[in-house]
Amino acid sequence: MKSRAFLLLVLLIGAVVASGCMGSNSANTPSTTKSPEQSLSKTQTASQATYRSHYPLEVRDFANRTVTIKTEPRRVVSLAPSITEDLYYLGLLDRVVGITGYEDWPEEAKKIESVGGYGAYANLEVIASLKPDLILADSAVFYKEGFLENLEKIAPVVIIDPKGIDEIPRAIELLGKVFGREEKAKEVIEEFNAKVNALREATSGKERPKVFYVVWHDPLTTAGGDTFINDVIFLAGGVNVFNDTKGWPQVSREEVLARNPDVIVLTPHCGLGLEDAYRLFAGTKAVKTGHVYLIENENDLIHPSPRIVRGIEAMAKLLHPEAFKTRYPLTIRDMMNRTVTIKAEPQRVVSLAPSITETVFYLGAGDKLVGVTKWADWPPAVKNITRVGGYGAYANLEVIASLKPDLILADNAVLYKKGFLENLEKIAPVVILNPKGIDEVYTQVELLGKVLNREEQALLVTAEMKARIGSIQGAVSNLTRPKVMYLISTYNGYWIAGKDTFADDLIKLAGGENAFEDVTGWKAVSAEEIVARNPDVVVIASAYVSPDIFCSGPLSTIKASKEGKVYTVSDPNVFQRPSPRVVLALEELAKLLHPEAFKFTPPALACQTNSTANATG
Repeated sequence: MKSRAFLLLVLLIGAVVASGCMGSNSANTPSTTKSPEQSLSKTQTASQATYRSHYPLEVRDFANRTVTIKTEPRRVVSLAPSITEDLYYLGLLDRVVGITGYEDWPEEAKKIESVGGYGAYANLEVIASLKPDLILADSAVFYKEGFLENLEKIAPVVIIDPKGIDEIPRAIELLGKVFGREEKAKEVIEEFNAKVNALREATSGKERPKVFYVVWHDPLTTAGGDTFINDVIFLAGGVNVFNDTKGWPQVSREEVLARNPDVIVLTPHCGLGLEDAYRLFAGTKAVKTGHVYLIENENDLIHPSPRIVRGIEAMAKLLHPEAFKTRYPLTIRDMMNRTVTIKAEPQRVVSLAPSITETVFYLGAGDKLVGVTKWADWPPAVKNITRVGGYGAYANLEVIASLKPDLILADNAVLYKKGFLENLEKIAPVVILNPKGIDEVYTQVELLGKVLNREEQALLVTAEMKARIGSIQGAVSNLTRPKVMYLISTYNGYWIAGKDTFADDLIKLAGGENAFEDVTGWKAVSAEEIVARNPDVVVIASAYVSPDIFCSGPLSTIKASKEGKVYTVSDPNVFQRPSPRVVLALEELAKLLHPEAFKFTPPALACQTNSTANATG
C-alpha cells in the first residue's frame, strides 16, 4: 500500500522542459542612518509603510485565479512539501503553522504541526483550528470536489503549481510578491538559475548517456518525456531512454533490453535493489559496465522547488563523474594506515578480493576493472573480466603485471606471503581495504569512492545501507536476544566467530547475542565448549559444513539442535564478504533469529535442522 501511495505521489508531478526564466520585481530597501537605534527605528517605520502600501494585495495564481490578500500573511498552512521548501528558501519557514506531514526536508519543517495529508487529503478541521491567514497549495487540492471551496472559507488560498523546472522561478517570484519579499525572491531565483546553468555548463559538449529511470518494479514503471524526471536527466547531461513516451508508462523487461540503456537509476522506493537490477537487466550496457546507480532521495528529483538543483547535481555526478573529478594526484591513507599517492584517476584496476570487486560495482565503476580473482562471482558481469588467480597473496604477479593496471585494490590477504605486497607495489599503487565491521564497510565504500572518483555514488550507497540496517534494528530492538553460534568451518575444530569480527557485528545488529563474545577473532573450539555455551541458534555460514553434525553426538544436546534452530545460510559469500551486499546477510540473519518479527516461515525441519536456501518469507 505504501509503495502504491508513493507511486501515486510521483504521478502527480509531470512537466515539459521549456526555456527561459521569469523576471522579478524589486522592492525599495530603507537607507541606513547614523546610529543603530535610529537605523532600527527608521527601518521599522519604512517597513511598516511598505506593508501598508503593499496590502491589500491582489495576485493571479498558477490556476489563473485572482486572490486578494488583505494583510501580510503571518500564519500560513502549506499543503504541498515543495511549497514548504519554497518558503524555507525565502526565509519564511517561521510563518508556517501547518504542513502535510510528508515533508522530509528541511529538518526544521518536521517540527511543524501536520494537517494530516497532502492537498485535498488534508484535514479541514485541523487546518481551521490553526487559524491561518493564508493557505498555499498545488493542484492536488482539486482531487476532491468542493475541497478548495471549503478551504477558502478558512483563509485565502493561493495555488503554486509549477509544471516544469522553468516554472520554479515563477513560483518563487509569486511567493515573494505575496509576502512582500521581492528582493529575497530575486536572490533565490538568481542563485537557482546560476546553479542550473553551472551544471549545464559542466556537462556541455559531453556525449549524453541513455538513462533508464526505475519508478516502480512491478509493474515495471518509468518516467516519460513530459515529466520532471525527464527534465532532470536532460539538464544533468543525459537522455531519457523512454523520452518518446508520456507520463509514467509501464514497460516490459524486453523493451528495456531492446533500448539498451547506458545507465540505470534506482530509487529507495522503487522496489529493486542493485542485486535485483543486475539480474533483471543482465545484457544491457549499464549492467555490463557496472553503471547501475542508486539515488538516495527521489524527492530531490520530483519536488518542484529550488531543492531540485540537488537532484540535478546528484544525477549529473552519476552520469558524468569525469566532469566533477576528484583532484589528482591524490594522496590518501588506506585502511592499513599506509600513505598511497595516486597520480591520475584510475582507469585500469585489479581487485584481489571478491568483496572489493563487489564494492567497485556498487560504486558504478565496474568498467574500470581489468582483473579479478578466480573467486569473484558477483555481479554476473564479472565473469567477463580477466582472472588473476587466487585471493590476495595467492594471485599471479605475472598476470597482474600483464594487465598494466594503474591501481591495485586488496585486503590484508596480500600480507600472507612475505614480499608479495612489495612486488605488487612495483606494478602499480596498492590500496589496502580491510573492514572488520559494518562501520568499516562504510569507510571502505567512502575511500573507494574517493579513489575511483565516485564520491557521489559512495554517499548514496552508504545512505541506503544505513537506512536498511536502521530498519532491521528498529524491528528487533525490543525483542529477546538469543545466544548465537556462528560457524564457518570444521577443519581441525569448530571455527566460530568471536568479538572483533564482521560476523559479531551481524549477530548484534540482527538482534542476537554472540555465544562466544568473550573470544577474540576467529577461533577453533571443541564440541565440549559448544555444549557448555549451549547456544539458542546455530548459524552455519559455509557450503562445506553439513548441519547433520548437530544430529548426533554431543552437539545434538545443545538447545539449538533440540529446537531445530540450526540453519545453513542461503549464500555463504554474502555473509563472509564485507561489501555493501552484507545488508542482505543481515536481513536474512534477522529473519532467522526473529522469524515472528518478519512473518518469516522457516523451512521444513530435517533431523531437527533446517536450511534457509528454500525458505519462504
